[in-house]
Amino acid sequence: MSVPIVLAFLSGCLYYLGFVFFKDAADALPPLRGTRPGHFAASVARNGKWLAGAALMGGGVVIQVVAAPQLELPVLVTALLAGLAALVVLSFAVRRERVGGAEAAWLTAMAAGGLLVSWSDPATPADVSGAALTLLALPSLALPVLLFTIGDTRPDGRHARPLTGIAYGIGAGVLVGFAELAFNLQARQGFNADAFTGPFIPLFVIGVTIGLAQLQMALQRCRLLTVVFVATIIAKAYLVAGFGLLSLSLPEPAFATPILLAAGLALIAVALFLIPRHEPTPRPAPAPRSTATPRPRPANAPPGPPPPERTPVPR
Repeated sequence: MSVPIVLAFLSGCLYYLGFVFFKDAADALPPLRGTRPGHFAASVARNGKWLAGAALMGGGVVIQVVAAPQLELPVLVTALLAGLAALVVLSFAVRRERVGGAEAAWLTAMAAGGLLVSWSDPATPADVSGAALTLLALPSLALPVLLFTIGDTRPDGRHARPLTGIAYGIGAGVLVGFAELAFNLQARQGFNADAFTGPFIPLFVIGVTIGLAQLQMALQRCRLLTVVFVATIIAKAYLVAGFGLLSLSLPEPAFATPILLAAGLALIAVALFLIPRHEPTPRPAPAPRSTATPRPRPANAPPGPPPPERTPVPR
């Protein structure tokens, strides 16, 4: 196994470890709202666990800066998806989370769809214009807003069943996927001094910032595993599909194996449609059994229930 592949896998593991710290911080943070960005920023900036998680993710980005330019996109995405194994282990061992059989099956199907999409081998875009990036940026920002407006982002009513966070994962995944697209386009050109004057790095920072903010809000309401798992699959599918779409003007095919792209996207869509959207209803606790000893029934008592005990009246 080559060093860049190991580095890409390690960067993904650092991302997921950072999300564990974000989840721990979510338990102590006040309720966060996207409509109050100042309150959001001030709250997370004062939380030590959140800052530790952000530092771990920053380390993952630095490692990916080294690995990404040395790997073909299908290999890079496969190595990053392999890091989902670390997310599962951390969710079970650290956060003590559990998933039902149906949810586990559809998450597995979603991961298989993500691998198929990554193996479709998109072409590398040559020169990406600002207009093309703008066309991709607009739906990438609009779709998460739409999902949070009409989607299943918040249970209705005090007694509504908690949500698993599918809409959060989709919305944040689109944003992070757009950020990763900008990041990997820059990686193909090299991370030199001119990188910070071009459009890719600013778009990466904007997409990651908004996407992580939505994920942090989701972690206050939903389990770590489902939200981050869905966001990762959506982000990687967006990254691969974006590379292909930006390569449509090239003489070569946009995807070397488009059948894998279609099959992977279809599998992801079916899994997202069928995965449970609500947490299972907890079973009510059994009623405590009475330990009172019934009074003995006199032998000459008439048939029927025994008379109630008389309460002595104080004189």
